Amino acid sequence: MQKRTKYTSEFRSEAVKLALSSELSSAMISKELGINKNTLYNWISNSMQEKTNSTKSSNNNINAKYKALEKENRELKSKLRRTESEREILKKAAAYFASQNV
Repeated sequence: MQKRTKYTSEFRSEAVKLALSSELSSAMISKELGINKNTLYNWISNSMQEKTNSTKSSNNNINAKYKALEKENRELKSKLRRTESEREILKKAAAYFASQNV
């Protein structure tokens, strides 16, 4: 049986970068690097999944922030309507009391 070779994360990431940026096939690159082609395919697949997952999580953060801002906007609009209503009532009361003093 063969021993499993442990590769550093730097080696893996560089191999993936090379495979994605090169015009050579992944099989040729894996042969040049001395690794199994299926190993390189797995590394590429894992790299793509990590990128997809990080994009999804950042989209979730953006959506959560957007929803929080929408909620705050609704609350502020409600407070503004109430304040405008109170101001109108106070204006009418001031006009009423001003007419009573004359």
